[in-house]
Amino acid sequence: MIKKLFLVSSLIWMMVMTVAAQGGMQNMTPEDMAKRTSEMIKKTTGCDAAVGTKVDAICLKYAKEMAAVREKYADREARREPTKVLRDKQDVELKAALTADQYAKYMAAMEERRKQMQNGGGGGPR
Repeated sequence: MIKKLFLVSSLIWMMVMTVAAQGGMQNMTPEDMAKRTSEMIKKTTGCDAAVGTKVDAICLKYAKEMAAVREKYADREARREPTKVLRDKQDVELKAALTADQYAKYMAAMEERRKQMQNGGGGGPR
């Protein structure tokens, strides 16, 4: 079951990264980004509807804040620290909303995503 959830979340993130590489993420609204993120979290963690509603609200809050940071700082390097602060705050809120097991699944999926990004988006050897 966990392997299946992990596989599904990995596939979702590969699709997200493919769209991002093609520039599609740049045209997404904060609401679109929040929906995409919250769906990934809900699928990865298997949380119930009540927790899912909390996850939706958290993702929307931080997607809007991230959009404001992107507008304020045109330079990617200048955005690095404010973005990290927002991600850390989002993680704290998600940890409070999810059970320990759900949060562990979420963190494992995020770690896998980081590894894929470091390896060129997870597309395999070229």
